[in-house]
Amino acid sequence: MTEPAALTHDAMFYDTDDEFVTRLLPFIHEGLAQGQAVTAAVTTANITLLRDALGHDATAVSFIDRDGWYQRPASTVAGWRRLLTEASGRGHRRVRMIGEVAFGAQERHTTWTRYEAALNELFADAPAWIVCPYDSRTLPATVLTDARRTHPAVFDPVRRDSDTYLPPRRFLTAVPEPMPSVTGPPALTMVLHDTMAPARHAVRQLLEASAHPARLDDLMIVLSEIVANGLRHGRGHRELRLWWHAPTVTCEVSDAGPGPADPLLGYLPPPSGVGVGGRGLWIAQQLCDALAIGCRDGENRVRFAIDLRRADASPRSVTPAEHSQART
Repeated sequence: MTEPAALTHDAMFYDTDDEFVTRLLPFIHEGLAQGQAVTAAVTTANITLLRDALGHDATAVSFIDRDGWYQRPASTVAGWRRLLTEASGRGHRRVRMIGEVAFGAQERHTTWTRYEAALNELFADAPAWIVCPYDSRTLPATVLTDARRTHPAVFDPVRRDSDTYLPPRRFLTAVPEPMPSVTGPPALTMVLHDTMAPARHAVRQLLEASAHPARLDDLMIVLSEIVANGLRHGRGHRELRLWWHAPTVTCEVSDAGPGPADPLLGYLPPPSGVGVGGRGLWIAQQLCDALAIGCRDGENRVRFAIDLRRADASPRSVTPAEHSQART
């Protein structure tokens, strides 16, 4: 395989275990021979396949169980960035990454497809070659088709340019994040004025008896950040609505503004030195189970959902200091 000059992001389709192994082994061996770091975030079954095929060379590859790695796109992006930084610190000039996305339930397919599109810009300058395996035996046709739209190159069965690739911002604009679903009238509706304190008090009072303490803290952080953004950047009438269907709480903050123009907002933190207030959407994306922004009929809406009873073990990059400041 010819080493690309910049980021390369490929989709690799396979429909047998043997194809999975035989297509990835040259990619891994070549990277190791060139002194590159190699990381594979794949299913536990595929970790076993690769380890058995690599033999002793498996000790030079970092393996990650993809089910814990692919919890939230923003957390996964932060995790890959951290691994790139660590590899550079160990003296590796380039990194080869194998990322088998856990697309999960159907309602999450668009979320993770958008993540695949965003990687092309988020890591545009990274010294990385990313190969994303797609199991055509189990993934629906829509996911497989979209993989060709979100990866500049594909293995099918040989590596070639994708005929249907779309630049990331074009794809993200054409395929919006679906709003977390709600049913029935809100359990809480309140107009937002000059401070977030009344909203925080009302939500905590409503949910404190039913929520896991850690997840309630996460909810308060996200609520504070989204309300603060609405008060700071929104226009006109601002309102909070909350739906509570245990164990999931869904909140929506609306205003009369146009909403953010950048479809990549929230995938990365702002540059170093920007205060916590500039990190609101990124912090929220780290902690929510789902979050979407939409504008309809002159109303901008930010809607997010959090499972208040779920023990959260996914990787994060929100620091304790950010937690503390967000609670104030």
